[in-house]
Amino acid sequence: MINLAALTAGRGPGVQALRPRITGLLLAVALFLTGCSGSPPQAVGPLGNDLRPCPGTPNCVHTGRGNPPEAPDFPLAAEWQGGGSVDEILDQVEAALTSLPRTQVVDRRANYLRAEATSRIFRFVDDVEVLVPPGEERLVVRSASRMGRSDLGVNLNRVRELHETLTESGLITTPPNP
Repeated sequence: MINLAALTAGRGPGVQALRPRITGLLLAVALFLTGCSGSPPQAVGPLGNDLRPCPGTPNCVHTGRGNPPEAPDFPLAAEWQGGGSVDEILDQVEAALTSLPRTQVVDRRANYLRAEATSRIFRFVDDVEVLVPPGEERLVVRSASRMGRSDLGVNLNRVRELHETLTESGLITTPPNP
């Protein structure tokens, strides 16, 4: 019979037998959780006047390439077309991105920024990129998971939420449906 009082007090032969198993389990969980973040991919950043294409897995959204087709477009509102500076546009985008849960901007350049969005439980990291292409009156947005194939629609939902926030701020407009 197991003496529960001795086990909970940390004494007895059962504790000595369980200690390596518990330590191993905790170590495995810690390694798994820290491994979910992945390293920033090499293939991020602007590629000419566009962002890099999605890797062919369903866990990536690219508005400039219509991937997936239901991803929203990000046309600049009339007052921002030709009149707003790229810096002011990126200020608005940065504010919108950092308003999303567990999202922080980690790279900002002349007409580009990248943020990292971390999932609540498993701490998976997704990369969210926004480009203001020179001479165009739109934003290009790419949101991609670093790991796995499926994201259960998380990246598309994030892009839709960013679209909604930027529409409410007046930076972009929703084109009329044909």
